[in-house]
Amino acid sequence: MAGLVADYLQYLALAGRSGRTIGNYRQYLSNFTGFADRNGAPASGSANNITRDLIAAYQVALSRRAQPHDPDARISLATRNLYAVALRGLLRHGVTRLKLDVPAPDTVVLAKVGEKTMRRMEVEDFARLLEALPKGTPQELRDRALLEVLFATGCRLSELCGLTRRRVNLKTREVEVLGKGKKVRGTFLTQRAADALAAYLATRKDSSPFVFVSRQTVRHVLDLNTGVREPRKGVYPLAPRTVQALVEHLGMRAGLPDDLSPHWFRHGRLTIIARHAGLLAAQELAGHASPNTTRRYTRITSAELKGHFDEAERKERAD
Repeated sequence: MAGLVADYLQYLALAGRSGRTIGNYRQYLSNFTGFADRNGAPASGSANNITRDLIAAYQVALSRRAQPHDPDARISLATRNLYAVALRGLLRHGVTRLKLDVPAPDTVVLAKVGEKTMRRMEVEDFARLLEALPKGTPQELRDRALLEVLFATGCRLSELCGLTRRRVNLKTREVEVLGKGKKVRGTFLTQRAADALAAYLATRKDSSPFVFVSRQTVRHVLDLNTGVREPRKGVYPLAPRTVQALVEHLGMRAGLPDDLSPHWFRHGRLTIIARHAGLLAAQELAGHASPNTTRRYTRITSAELKGHFDEAERKERAD
């Protein structure tokens, strides 16, 4: 069983899946093999020990698992599905590539999850967020540029933190984004974002290729020779958690909802593009393979739907 997991993770690496994805799958599958080990199917044994009954028992155990910080609450259906998808992938690899006698992938049941309401950044709320920026601080220019670029480009948080200078053209306001699956796509800066970014970069004296860098100059970096993390001085890119903390802090200062997150900026930009340029333009900007994915981000509010309803009625009566 452990050999099947190792072969599958190696296959994912060769297929170009990101290190984060592989790390997550390793965690999910380790959870499954640990359960199997405790229930009479040793992880060191044959993959043929994976049975339909073992899978069913594992999924029942997952459904009863408590949340880490709330023992009275169960993990969400979406979280359970993360484990299920990894297990399905493992079984599919065993059946199709290794020709093993293991249960079919669809033996693993995926829970039906209702569509999540997508919150988004409105232009008015963004203005309040900028007003909440502390004035006269060393990082004011960086943080203002960061917020403007995040809202203008519709980038994912990881894409923003990994953005390099050579991928940004301030004259044409074009940005080249390295997205999921290492796919490159183009997006744009508003003039305000370009001006804010230019002002910030003009203050930089370092040679780091990254657009946004941390004030932290020492980090514990893994030494590939010794395998030990050692403190190392340098100029490091801004970490996603730092951006998330900044947005949450400014949201509190601006009186915005408690669940404000960096992903709101992406939702807001895609909604603006879809509203004025159509769904296909928003899809291209987002880097989505399917317009159905983009459509989830661009749902109109009840108030907007009512406005369209009343406008349609007015035009119909006028005719």
